[in-house]
Amino acid sequence: MPIIEFRPSGKTVQVLPLTELADAARLAGIQIESPCGGKGTCGKCIVRVVSGEVDSDSLGMLPHAAVAEGYVLTCKTRILESDVTIEVPEQASLEGGQFVPEDESHLIRQELLPRQWQYDPLAVKWRLNVAPPKPEEGLSDLDRLSRAIQHDWGRMQVEYSLLGIRKVADALRATNGLVTATLVRDSGRLHVINIESGDTTLRHYAIAIDVGTTTIAIQLINLAVAQIVAARSDYNDQLSCGLDVISRINYSRRPDRLDELRRRVLGTINRLIHQVAKSHGVDPHEISNAAVSGNTVMTHLLLGLNPEYLRLAPYTPTLLQVPYLRDSEIGIDINPQAWIHFSPCVGSYVGGDITAGILCTDLATETEEINLFIDIGTNGEIVVGNNSFLMACACSAGPAFEGGGIECGMRAATGAIEKVWVDPAKGTTRYSTIGNARPRGICGSGMIDLVARLFLTGWIDAAGKFERSRPCPSIRIEGRRASYVIAPAEESASGKPIVITETDLDNIIRTKASIYSACALMLNQLGLSFGDLSHVYVAGGFGRFLDLENATVIGLIPDLPRGKFHYLGNSSLMGSYMVVVSQEFRQRQLQLAQRMTYLELNTDPSYMEQYTAALFLPHTDPDRFPSVHRLKLKGKA
Repeated sequence: MPIIEFRPSGKTVQVLPLTELADAARLAGIQIESPCGGKGTCGKCIVRVVSGEVDSDSLGMLPHAAVAEGYVLTCKTRILESDVTIEVPEQASLEGGQFVPEDESHLIRQELLPRQWQYDPLAVKWRLNVAPPKPEEGLSDLDRLSRAIQHDWGRMQVEYSLLGIRKVADALRATNGLVTATLVRDSGRLHVINIESGDTTLRHYAIAIDVGTTTIAIQLINLAVAQIVAARSDYNDQLSCGLDVISRINYSRRPDRLDELRRRVLGTINRLIHQVAKSHGVDPHEISNAAVSGNTVMTHLLLGLNPEYLRLAPYTPTLLQVPYLRDSEIGIDINPQAWIHFSPCVGSYVGGDITAGILCTDLATETEEINLFIDIGTNGEIVVGNNSFLMACACSAGPAFEGGGIECGMRAATGAIEKVWVDPAKGTTRYSTIGNARPRGICGSGMIDLVARLFLTGWIDAAGKFERSRPCPSIRIEGRRASYVIAPAEESASGKPIVITETDLDNIIRTKASIYSACALMLNQLGLSFGDLSHVYVAGGFGRFLDLENATVIGLIPDLPRGKFHYLGNSSLMGSYMVVVSQEFRQRQLQLAQRMTYLELNTDPSYMEQYTAALFLPHTDPDRFPSVHRLKLKGKA
């Protein structure tokens, strides 16, 4: 078996001949990004063969000069029978860590909750005084515990797991029969998921989880008072296996890689759970309930379900509504007997993150007003409707607004450039960063600001090409490559300039075109226009500092009165909180999912027409954006 050495780490691994080099790297613990999911199209997994022979299909995917120097793509290269030494170039690492601001992480956005709702969590803690054993009664510990539960809850069937039964005898005797039972009610039955000695009713916790393609966010909830006590977010560890859902599906075609993706997303979730639990002195096993919301592909990958058929006509998921599962079946690091609620999905690319998100809007009420919900992330999901109808669709927006595919892009974390101003005459910038830290990159809101202001001041044209006829110290032209310096090297945290390129601009324009055209197509299908909308709800983490005027300038959102727009933040996470604390919200969520008509854009030929028309700033039809035309005339920056 050949030995593979990776430099500069010095790590080695022994593999069978014909093993893919990407697999050898993973076995050695070498993290090499593969944003395209192993199709060989992104070029990010490039390495250099220092010695030894390999079989590579990289020719044609890499420049001839690079191939001549020994560079190959790990996803298109197989090990032969000789030992091989591989040099791994330094790669830009994904910045991890929390990015929920401390002053907002504990807030429940009360304005997003209905005025009246009933506190009714799935899991409840109940204090019991269990009678001591009496020889003449002939009752077991379990019999007496069940009688105490039924005394308070009625003659409901009480069910136990073996793990719970093992705790009963010691718990009853530790405090003379005073115990706390954690109960889950379902279909007229009571499931006992935990037994603790003494009164622990005030130590009752749950977790709300938003499983995003790019980021994962969680909240720790004190169920005793329905209060969010901590929140954390981090990059989804699956990112190195593909930037978007299609890339992840491609990557998961082998059973071992499907299992790897499952372990990666669980690893991120469990790491965040331990962070929030430790920060508040909570044992993760005290967490007795969880609600998980994610798009359909992420739900499949978390459960280890084959997602292949989601991308093949007729785009059929394994399931849309996940039955209640015990945590021991899933692997989230909380009470292993906890029941996990998954927000129901609607279609192959409209998932539980949307059915959770619309709980925070008037779309979940009996209003007759027509409202639009837009969740802008790696995928763009849109819902339009009122109390009579709901229509939903999804578009492949790409991860640009979350930092993916942008040379200096990053998520909304400390050091991200979030606001940009452009000098109309000189073309130079001023900017502000999250946390007032030295800039490390630019996040979604900063990108929108920059593109809008460059366009309004004439430094880029409607196609996103830089002005080349007048001098600008920030614009650099190197052959066909053109870039714009947002922050010079001496100002940045890395010592390298923070730039945006014409390729980046093209990615941003494609992203906004995808979202706008999906909205336009759905309204057109319903015989409606943007002017018929009463409210537009914008969800997605990047929009925390979204400037509505600039978002309109680039054509991301329709040109409507600003008072119609409402920013929700991470509505998937907020909706997950809602279904944790109230079964009323869970029932409403299921009803909304069942009412929703799913529109598959892949099968609608008119979508490409809408999309192509939106591939300009703000659009090829200026009548759709009259306010932008007025701003352009004024030369406003």
